[in-house]
Amino acid sequence: MKAAVAIAFSLALPVVAAQREEMQIRNQGAVRSRVWSAVAGLESAQISMRALTGLANDATAWDSQQAKALASEAKRDIETARAHARKLAAFGDEKAKQEVKKLESDLGAAATLVGKLQAPIAHGVSPKNDDTQADNTLLGGAAADRGLPPGKGGDVTRDLGGAERGGTPQVEQLRSNIKDAWDRLDDARKDLDQIARKYETTTKLPEP
Repeated sequence: MKAAVAIAFSLALPVVAAQREEMQIRNQGAVRSRVWSAVAGLESAQISMRALTGLANDATAWDSQQAKALASEAKRDIETARAHARKLAAFGDEKAKQEVKKLESDLGAAATLVGKLQAPIAHGVSPKNDDTQADNTLLGGAAADRGLPPGKGGDVTRDLGGAERGGTPQVEQLRSNIKDAWDRLDDARKDLDQIARKYETTTKLPEP
C-alpha cells in the first residue's frame, strides 16, 4: 500500500511542477499586460500635459477649449493607468505590493491635480487673457528676453528669483499647478519602472 502511494506521489510531482510552471507563465504574461497598459496610459497623460504646458506658456497658442480637452484626456489616461496598476497587487511579494500602492497613490494625486486645472481654465485664467507671450523658462525665458514682442499690456513677466518666470499671479499659479501634476506623473513613472524591474519585466514598449 505504501509503495503504491509512493509511486502515485512520484507520478504526480511532474504534473504539479508543470501546472506550477504554467501558472507562473500565465502570471508573468498578465503582469506584462498590466505594466504595458499602465505605461500606455501614463505616457498618454504626459503627452497631454506637455501640450497643455505649451498652451499655458504661449498666449498666441492658447485655446481654452483645447486646454480643457487636454486636461480631461490627461485625467482619463491617468485613471486608466491607475486601474491597470491596481491589478498588479495580485502578483508579487508584500514589498512589491507596497510599491504598487505608492504607484496608485502618485497616480491618484496626479489625477486630482489635473482635475483642479479645469476650474481656472474655465474661468478664463490664461496667458491670452493676461496679455502675455511665451514667458516660461521651459520655453526660454520672457518674451523680451527672446526678442519677441510683449503682450498688449506690456511684458508682465518678472524675475521670481530663480523660480519659474510667469505673467500675472493667476497665470503663474496655473503653470505651477501644471508643474505639480507633471511632477507626480514623473514620480509615478519612476514607481512603475521600479515595479517592472521587481516583476522582471520592462516599461519599454515594443515598436511595431
